[in-house]
Amino acid sequence: TCHIFRNKSLLMNIQPADSPIVIHSTARVTYADTIGYIRNFPDPIYICEEGIANILSFAKVREAGCIINYDSSVDTFVVQGPGKTITFNWLPSGLYGHRVPSTGVCLVVTVDSPDEGYSPRQIASAKNARKAMSMFGSPSAATFKLMVRDNFINNCPVTLDAIRVANNIFGPDAASLQGKMARRPPEHVDSELVEIPPEIGLPFLVSISRNITLITVTYMPSRTTADLKKGMTQIVLVYRRRGLTVTTAMVDNQFNPLRGL
Repeated sequence: TCHIFRNKSLLMNIQPADSPIVIHSTARVTYADTIGYIRNFPDPIYICEEGIANILSFAKVREAGCIINYDSSVDTFVVQGPGKTITFNWLPSGLYGHRVPSTGVCLVVTVDSPDEGYSPRQIASAKNARKAMSMFGSPSAATFKLMVRDNFINNCPVTLDAIRVANNIFGPDAASLQGKMARRPPEHVDSELVEIPPEIGLPFLVSISRNITLITVTYMPSRTTADLKKGMTQIVLVYRRRGLTVTTAMVDNQFNPLRGL
């Protein structure tokens, strides 16, 4: 058996699963290839956002050291974990669940440091795992797990659990992320509103974009066609230097001489 959650916001250290699973239901067949973890809980939790609930495996919860009792008088399971007790009541769907109030309660994990809840041995193993990643050229956590799991490294003392704990304590390895982040395409400016305000001593060409609300102000020596073209060119270059493309400019009849230029 395994744990399956539909709400991945309750999990941490989300990553691709080493062994994806197939979920059969009366409606359809679904694949779960992503896992996450709950702090101080050793077993991975599969993520299936198409599910109807967050489901914990009875056997896995018991193996994690929790004490599970059933009270037949009220048809309730009582789970005693480290420092807290949670009740699971019978639901009309036929499952036993723990409902979290929608108001007045905020579930927050408060820790003094990222390594709280781990033993000194686990912390030492996590440090060795992060050191080993650096020695092998800073591969990604998924790649390093594959190397360890398939014995690509002879006599490697690092375990898969040590890699997981290292990610929980230290976060993603910064060296493994450098040069691997995909560049996002820049936004396109759909339209440009341009206006020459009334003269107050000196005329200026003022523009504002609708999408990103970028305002530009360009000094206009005069309102001749040459100066209008020069001012508009300067505005377009401002956007181009920032990776943006001006596709449409909404202007008044004063800019008619610029049509076709």
